[in-house]
Amino acid sequence: MERPVLNLCSGFRPHFGFPGFVRLLLPLATVLSGCVAVTPEQDAASGSAIDLSEPAPLTGAAPSFREDDVFAPPGEGPEGSLFDPLRQRVPEPEPLPRYENLWGRISTGLRLQQYYERPEVREQMRLFERRPDYFEQVGERARPFLRNIVEQIEQRGMPMEIALMPFVESGFDPYARSPRAAAGPWQFMAKTGRSLGLRVDEWFDGRRDPIQATTAALDYLEIQQQRFEGDWLLAFAAFNSGPATVSRAVRANPADPANVEFWDLPLPVETQVHIPRILALAALLSGNGETELPVPDIADGDALERVRIGGNANLALTAELAGLEPQVMRDLNPGFRHWWTPPDGDPDFVNLPAGNADALRLALQQNPAAVEADLIRYLVRPGDSMWAIARRYGVPLEDLLRWNSLEADQLIFPGQMLNIVPPSYPQN
Repeated sequence: MERPVLNLCSGFRPHFGFPGFVRLLLPLATVLSGCVAVTPEQDAASGSAIDLSEPAPLTGAAPSFREDDVFAPPGEGPEGSLFDPLRQRVPEPEPLPRYENLWGRISTGLRLQQYYERPEVREQMRLFERRPDYFEQVGERARPFLRNIVEQIEQRGMPMEIALMPFVESGFDPYARSPRAAAGPWQFMAKTGRSLGLRVDEWFDGRRDPIQATTAALDYLEIQQQRFEGDWLLAFAAFNSGPATVSRAVRANPADPANVEFWDLPLPVETQVHIPRILALAALLSGNGETELPVPDIADGDALERVRIGGNANLALTAELAGLEPQVMRDLNPGFRHWWTPPDGDPDFVNLPAGNADALRLALQQNPAAVEADLIRYLVRPGDSMWAIARRYGVPLEDLLRWNSLEADQLIFPGQMLNIVPPSYPQN
């Protein structure tokens, strides 16, 4: 089918004769002759060779093409077109790796295999093999957060053995607390956590939030790895027992500090066990053990998403709008000490599965104030009791205890601040 020719000169009548019209076209023909395609060899004579082996990157929005367009993209023009040679020069994009599950993705990123055959590591492997339920139980606690942790480690190009550190530090329990008051899955002391940018106060404990705490932990590990000349095991040891302890051990070793290894240092017993235990889990996960390691099936699917809900937001109302049970909301956001986000709005978001995150976003678009709470901050006075305060504000005692993370037999004291969501004005 012939294309109709658009006559751009319709209605145009030149006022000069034919020879004059030809004289007008001659300069135009000369200019257009410069558009004739030349080979790189031809153009090289002018000192401006065109190298098609490295096509320039495309910028801007991609134009739409028809099948018979001359300027078709590589591989889409008709057979035998001018663009056939480019088909070998434009590489296909590398497909993203696909894994059967998240454990396969972790195994691919393990980088400390040279230590897996150490006797200290083998000893810890045997201990884990006697507890086949350990990894499965801890893996279930890690399930909601592990994908986010793996992504953070990949983005920094760090060894994937790091993803297993919370399995040893705390059994991946966000509420774990050591006798020395280290808390959270990475077991940070409050001072260390704050120095790494985590909020630790009466409203929020960032050490207990696995995603925020992971960011802080990776920052800390990178600092220690640089401090100890790129040695990851010494960085792990510094994370466990402190960099000063590791530095003293390095100085006490008679060997050249540049050649000192973790295995030669007089470190605390806990650290001497801690590092081989991490490596043992990695070795078992990579299939180096005598038995197959039972792990929960965690798909390499969507990670948790953050949804901004603002300060002083009620987490129970948020859970309802997201289609979650309130306890699930708390389990996914263990950093909050109460059922509200902090009044100052830091942090003012929650972690949710993708589907629930979309539902909450939609609900907040329809009513941005849907999760706001009329929170009252009550200052405890002498003679107050939880029962009397609950009666005064017309709220159930169990709710008052829950809002303030208190037990029924726990005493309150004058000057203490309580959180109350009243159903009505206070009763005298």
